[in-house]
Amino acid sequence: MRLVKVYPSIGYQRIVGFGAALTEASGYVFAQMGADDRERFLQTCFGKDGNRYSLCRLAIQSSDFSLIPRPYMAKRDETLGSFSIDDDWAYVLPLVKAAQERNPSLKFLATPWSPPAWAKTNRTMKFGGHLRRSAYDIWARMVARTLSDYRDYGVNIGRITVQNEPQARQIWESCLFDAEQERVFLHEYLKPALADEGLSDVKTLIWDHNKESMLDRARSIMADPEAAQDVDGVAFHWYSGDHFEALRATREIIGAERELIFSEGCDCFTAGDPSQELPHAEHYAREIIGDLEAGANGIIDWNILLNSAGGPNHVGNFCDAPIMYDVAERRMNIRLPFHYLGHFSRFIMPGAQRVLSTRYTTDLETCCFANPDGTLALVVLNRTGRTIDFNLAIAPDDRPCRMARLDAAPHSIQTIVTAPSRR
Repeated sequence: MRLVKVYPSIGYQRIVGFGAALTEASGYVFAQMGADDRERFLQTCFGKDGNRYSLCRLAIQSSDFSLIPRPYMAKRDETLGSFSIDDDWAYVLPLVKAAQERNPSLKFLATPWSPPAWAKTNRTMKFGGHLRRSAYDIWARMVARTLSDYRDYGVNIGRITVQNEPQARQIWESCLFDAEQERVFLHEYLKPALADEGLSDVKTLIWDHNKESMLDRARSIMADPEAAQDVDGVAFHWYSGDHFEALRATREIIGAERELIFSEGCDCFTAGDPSQELPHAEHYAREIIGDLEAGANGIIDWNILLNSAGGPNHVGNFCDAPIMYDVAERRMNIRLPFHYLGHFSRFIMPGAQRVLSTRYTTDLETCCFANPDGTLALVVLNRTGRTIDFNLAIAPDDRPCRMARLDAAPHSIQTIVTAPSRR
């Protein structure tokens, strides 16, 4: 019997949200849109008839998808008297505030790509280097001050990661942290700095890099009982492949109460090649299903919006985005990956709990969630070139199974939403 079966009473992790990064590049393109296109973009991403994004990522200072490398404090100043996030009002904060108007419940995760050049061993925000030990305290206070200043503007950043891609020496903003350095900085400097700013409620996530080494980093830091108390979760990227087993094992190491957040993923720039839209869309969907089934609580795409050249990017590290905007033609290109992302973000609500779904074949990939409103949302992905028929069974504990006969078209994604439970 070709059966996909859902067990609503067998539950796992809860969902924080789905969304994308609000980079300076995205804000810059957003600012070049006309008023009608801006409104359409916002409704498409955050509106109740759009993808209903609920969790977004912000860069602390600058990233490769900023117009230039930019510190919040150009010279060391122990009093932080010269500290300022004012540059973020050019492009980042206008986009953030516009998004909040469409979704007042929008949640944020923030990430530093690099401390200022004066705080690093290589004296540049680029090319890796390490945070100087003498700068641990002032950099921690700068990070905490960033969150405090954002809160003053009505942007409550509830989650941060210690460092973006701490094992990558990039030609753009980057900084290297081994496990011991990350442990010390988090436990002895960052957590106390957050507390001093009245931000003890902010969740701190470690790693924020690819999955093949996330288990190693989690095991190393969690081995210290005191530091483990400071770990609220682990963030991860997709650039080294699936490694769903490592994600599942990390969930077991950190426990059910901590979070696993997919914080970044994008595909290479294709210059608008339509033949690449389906492979990219299926890449997203396979990744999301695999991560959710392994225990992830949230999914954040990389740039929410880019121009038709895959930028702007100050080092030429261009990439695709699910929405791209042709500034010259005043045309918004909503690409297939965006619609695939919507099969999760539109129908799986914040607070939903993953429930068990089983399937008769690996040719179908599925995940199912019990929403707070009593509905079930089952996502079914078929990456094969043939139609796959199946019976869907919902198996509550105290009532007979509900059955439906369905099919998954070739290279398709669908989300089946049940009526609310009567309980």
